[in-house]
Amino acid sequence: MRTALYGPDGFFVRERPADHFRTSAQSPHFARAIALLAADVDRALGSPEVFDLVDVGAGRGELLHGVLAALPAPLRARVRPVAVEVSARGGGEPGADGALAGVAPRTGAVAGTGVSWRTELPRGLTGLLLATEWLDNVPLDLARDGSYLDTDLNPCGPLDPADAAWIERWWPAGPDDVVEVGRSRDEAWADAVGALDAGLALAVDYGHRRGERPVLPTVTGFRGGREVPPVFDGSTDITCHVAMDSVAVAAQARTREVAGPDAQAATSGGPEAGWLLLDQRTALHRLDVTAARPPLGLASTDPVGYVRALAAASEIGELTATGGLGGHWWLAQWPDLDARQVPLLRPHP
Repeated sequence: MRTALYGPDGFFVRERPADHFRTSAQSPHFARAIALLAADVDRALGSPEVFDLVDVGAGRGELLHGVLAALPAPLRARVRPVAVEVSARGGGEPGADGALAGVAPRTGAVAGTGVSWRTELPRGLTGLLLATEWLDNVPLDLARDGSYLDTDLNPCGPLDPADAAWIERWWPAGPDDVVEVGRSRDEAWADAVGALDAGLALAVDYGHRRGERPVLPTVTGFRGGREVPPVFDGSTDITCHVAMDSVAVAAQARTREVAGPDAQAATSGGPEAGWLLLDQRTALHRLDVTAARPPLGLASTDPVGYVRALAAASEIGELTATGGLGGHWWLAQWPDLDARQVPLLRPHP
């Protein structure tokens, strides 16, 4: 899976994700919601001199540019936007420090709203880190009955003890069950959250929790806008759903010891645990992004405005559809940030 996606001829090295599948990151309404969240995080941080806005797995930078356009001007002037991708994007080649020509490096002030492109995640961040449908493309292994499986689901070697322990804790399985071993995602997300000195890390992805694991493998391919059988030659995207609770606990373990009465909170999430898991529909509603239809009277007083509002409601409806994008998970974790000052993170009835 790693070679098929990220090797020399891998899918994400050669292709642009937006050409093959639709994600929330391509929506201006999703970008508006993230801009609102960024403004809330900025206020909670006391409006730092430089606010880092980092997108991991940024594609062409659609989400970053959408968020920048929706930010209030005073905040936009302080933002240092960084796109992290496995190959150069945005119409230019990276320089020696990973920045595009004409864009200030991360060590200096941002030049306008230019996005700095990097292949490695910068450290020491203060602000908002985004990972929209990134974790589902972090390579993992399939396993069954104590053995790894090859691409034809045949046994190909005994499990590493660390992976066996992960399965025992996070995906208890019967002898014939296929498990998608998520330890690599745990490590990837923990590393991403660890890049933040202060602020909010947000992963948006499709996934599941312990007790709700899928019965059948979720390995899927996408190409040309269609779901196709996964092919491990770099010609298709290859994706697997994410064990969201596992990645959350792994990241939190870097900043908090789990013991005694805190153990249950750390496993189930919530403000006390330092992480929160919401479905996208709920998260967007908390950010005042809803699919409410415009009042019918607007059709007579402002026909063009009515049509625009109706189109927006339809687009937001796609983002919040329970059986579609609205069922995606939002995982938020916030090192050195007062969650009470961020409306998305506050307890709701």
